[in-house]
Amino acid sequence: MPRLTIAAAAIVAVVAIGSAGIVLGSASLGGCPTAQVQGMLVNIDGTLRVQAVPSRQVMPVAWPIGYGVRDDQGVLVLTRFLVVDIAREGDTVSVGGGMSADDSTFQGCGPVRNGL
Repeated sequence: MPRLTIAAAAIVAVVAIGSAGIVLGSASLGGCPTAQVQGMLVNIDGTLRVQAVPSRQVMPVAWPIGYGVRDDQGVLVLTRFLVVDIAREGDTVSVGGGMSADDSTFQGCGPVRNGL
């Protein structure tokens, strides 16, 4: 019986260490920058971008993990995993994040909100 107890304790320890490694690994990915882009969703060459308010500059966006863009009968729609639609072309959105290292793309990492 003691061997069984030791084996069970070893399995629990391995699982706990593995779980801690996963938690520590995801915690080391860094935080989300505090910048925010707000504006209207526009279709540019088949991609959904944000025309910023008030500058009217059109910004390419790398949407946060879990978000995607689909075509709904010729209209691009921003979707989120397990959520039907977040916003469509012409809607205004707000998304947290920051600029990429080369300042070419806004890297979204916060939730996307419909409206300003």
